[in-house]
Amino acid sequence: MSQIFAKLLNHCIACGSEQLKPWQKKRFSYTERVENTEFQIVRCQQCGTGFLNPPPHTDLLKSIYQYSGHALTSPISLATVLAQEKQFPNSTIDAKRIVSWAQRLNRSGNYQALDIGSGYGFYTQALKLAHYDTVSINPGKYENRVFKAMNGNDPLPVMFEDFNTSNLFGVILMSQVLEHLVEPEHAIAKVANLLANQGVFACAVPHFNALTVKILGTKDNACLWVPEHVNYFTVQGVRKLLTQHDLKIIHIHQITRFRYDALSRRLLGENHRSFILDGIVKYGQIPFNYLANVLRMGIYLNIYAIKNG
Repeated sequence: MSQIFAKLLNHCIACGSEQLKPWQKKRFSYTERVENTEFQIVRCQQCGTGFLNPPPHTDLLKSIYQYSGHALTSPISLATVLAQEKQFPNSTIDAKRIVSWAQRLNRSGNYQALDIGSGYGFYTQALKLAHYDTVSINPGKYENRVFKAMNGNDPLPVMFEDFNTSNLFGVILMSQVLEHLVEPEHAIAKVANLLANQGVFACAVPHFNALTVKILGTKDNACLWVPEHVNYFTVQGVRKLLTQHDLKIIHIHQITRFRYDALSRRLLGENHRSFILDGIVKYGQIPFNYLANVLRMGIYLNIYAIKNG
């Protein structure tokens, strides 16, 4: 891997507008090989979407994602993942909610599902429990080991850009993936082609207009995690992106949740815990989360769209 940056973009990756303005610069967060590299975040003046410009080169991203999309630097076991999930319920909650909504909205009569960026396997597990015949794709070898231990089979170890099939799907799920893709407009066009008529596209992304981004600025990592997060979506930007491809948005939910050990890790270090601090975060975040969601400044967006063919 020799190239860090791809070509400079002259249009918004969500709405296509050429009214772009520099927003902030941020150095890498996790990836050691580009530790001293600074990335420029620009913002669209039409839909508010942000993105890295120039974006990271696809070779750089593939060199990261061949191992993990979770910033893993070494293999992890299913037991460790489940212990982390028990300590801080996160993926199980999101998978159950998103699959439940997708199942409710799917009017295609098609019970094939595609899990794009299947990660550890929680979403595929939820789809299987909902009686979907599921195809899962994920390039990260560290995550795929956990996936197999959880689901009993291997996901296809490919990037979505390299995935090809003649099948149509009643549900296509893309949780915390779209923000990683250099060409999200091409990805959504591909999703629309793979989705059966009246099928559901369920998508979760970090929210660029989140209250945490407004408070923390570039210190935020839930949304502004560079260079892995290439795109930073707003509600308006997501609407523009999906409607261009005959995907009608039915619901957009605002989701806000913090790890209970967030304060312990920040004040005491990664390997130290304080049950008092954890309790403060666990219960103290409730009114903040409610306020953020009511103000439409939640940390994450859950989007559900139907294909009208």
